[in-house]
Amino acid sequence: MNHNEVPIKLERTIGFAGFLGMGIGCVFGSSWLLMTGIWMDASGGPLNALLAFIVGLIMILVMASSYTRIMPLFPEGGGEMRYAGRAFGQRAALIAGWSGFLVNSVICAWQTLAISKMLNVLFLSLEGHSILYAVGGQPVTLWSVLIGLALVSSIAWTQYRGTKFFARVQVALMAVVITMVVGAFVAGLVFFDPQNLVPLSIKPAFDGTVSLLVLLPFSIAGWENISKGVEEASVSLSVKRIGQAMLLSIIISTLLYGALLFLQAGLMPWQKMTSTAIPFSDSLVRLTGVPAFKGMLLSAAVFNIMGVFNGMFFGAVRSLYALGKAGLIPRSFALVHPVYKTPVNAILFVALVTGITPFVGGALFSSLVNVAAFFYIILWGSTVFSVHQLRKGASDGQLQSPSARVLDCLGIGVVLFLALAMLLPSSPGALRWPSEYLLLTLLIGSGFLFYARRPKNKSCPGKKAAGSFDERRRGDCSA
Repeated sequence: MNHNEVPIKLERTIGFAGFLGMGIGCVFGSSWLLMTGIWMDASGGPLNALLAFIVGLIMILVMASSYTRIMPLFPEGGGEMRYAGRAFGQRAALIAGWSGFLVNSVICAWQTLAISKMLNVLFLSLEGHSILYAVGGQPVTLWSVLIGLALVSSIAWTQYRGTKFFARVQVALMAVVITMVVGAFVAGLVFFDPQNLVPLSIKPAFDGTVSLLVLLPFSIAGWENISKGVEEASVSLSVKRIGQAMLLSIIISTLLYGALLFLQAGLMPWQKMTSTAIPFSDSLVRLTGVPAFKGMLLSAAVFNIMGVFNGMFFGAVRSLYALGKAGLIPRSFALVHPVYKTPVNAILFVALVTGITPFVGGALFSSLVNVAAFFYIILWGSTVFSVHQLRKGASDGQLQSPSARVLDCLGIGVVLFLALAMLLPSSPGALRWPSEYLLLTLLIGSGFLFYARRPKNKSCPGKKAAGSFDERRRGDCSA
């Protein structure tokens, strides 16, 4: 077989529950356990936090609406890479697709470190033992390496075995996490004290709301990976239903985050939430006298991390697959396994990249995670602006309706707000100059190295001059 051709198509087996599980798994990470104190401190009180969650949910839903309107017009999948390619050409497609690979890979890498830390807290005997060496002053232990490699290997194997198997694992992981979290939530309600919410705010409403708002969207992220799986949807599942799964996953995850944040603020004076690393488990153990709650919540967080890793790994792999299929990077990344119908080379590459993480530890990753947040802006922005661009020549009602035009304008406003939040030096979420700007440039530049090795005569046609959107849509970038 000529590996430059891709005669085998991906398996079409992901149902509504699979897409919903993927969305919740990507969005609902361990922030509910580890970030609540930071969120409350940034907002300056429960009232501002409530406003930030409401506005944040609206902002995310506005951007997601661009995906739900454009996905039915690209049933061949490809996500942001394909949208940007049709609207702005090859290089825009490369940047969008490569950003999808980078942000998902970085988050996967971070999860290999997070699961080691979580297990060290759960099993204290692991902490500080079998130190191999130190990187940046932080020890790298044998256990952290083995745990990280086990996570990478198990998720890579899960995705190698087929999309149907991946989706089932994702649904099972999310069912376990939500069951455990809801159980702890119900137990916590018994001890909820409204007096702990007083004072409702110690910052002006605008300042407190914006301070949390610049952080919140990057915790409510990952839902866009659903668009990368459209090509693998069950034949009986409409793209409209996939869009509904995307919106529902955002709403469910955000409501869970908000409910858990306010519950924890009611279990202890909210100003003290930053004084403990894990406010929820510490409060429940103190109030109930049942140490098992700590193990339960930490176990839920471990399953949570596995779910996030599984969903983000899928996003990274499908980004590479789409780029390879379009001929924007070597077509070997689009090679599909003849039996399992999965992009085997892309899976192996992502596993290799994320598998390096346990060996270098967390000292080098703080800047990488900050830069990864900017790639979300590129992903979301590429879709929002692609919809706006394609609407100019479209005859499709989904893009031309008055409500669509309003949502376009709102989406552009949201993207610009998030971009300014990361670029303005005075913003709490700003990138550090010059180190993180240099890192951002290098990471995007790495994509152009792969682009230089693309098959020169069969690359994606990119932006077309045809006037109608339907003509653009028929131009295929696949092999």
